[in-house]
Amino acid sequence: MKSETLRSLLIDKELGELAPEAVELLDAYLATVPDARCQADIVARTVHTTRQTVRRFPELIATPSATNAASHIEVIRHWFAPSLAYAAALIAVAGIAAWLGFHAGASRQSVDTKVTVTRAPDHRYEGLWAQYQVAYDSRRGAYVVAQRQ
Repeated sequence: MKSETLRSLLIDKELGELAPEAVELLDAYLATVPDARCQADIVARTVHTTRQTVRRFPELIATPSATNAASHIEVIRHWFAPSLAYAAALIAVAGIAAWLGFHAGASRQSVDTKVTVTRAPDHRYEGLWAQYQVAYDSRRGAYVVAQRQ
């Protein structure tokens, strides 16, 4: 077993964070490897000394303060506010480009496309002053009303 892995397992065991099955396996390993047992004793003494020191001097424990929270908020504002501004600008540019592309494609007439106007059945309106003709315009894809003179 690697020494780093052994140390992390020993620390987890001393702090009570290992499952009972893992503790049994670790104890069996320590019983068979004398060097590992020596390391286990060192880790146990270190954890015990740390606990005693923290109990005797509780001010050594780092407590979250309002200034730490405020500094974290400032870091978030410093890094994410410009990112959001860049994202908003990118979305605006993409939207304008899409709008311009749509209108350029919609107004462009292809040279290869033949425009055919199919006459619909003759539906004339003969009013007092003008006559109207309905025809199909393939460019627009719709029926149009044309004035006949």
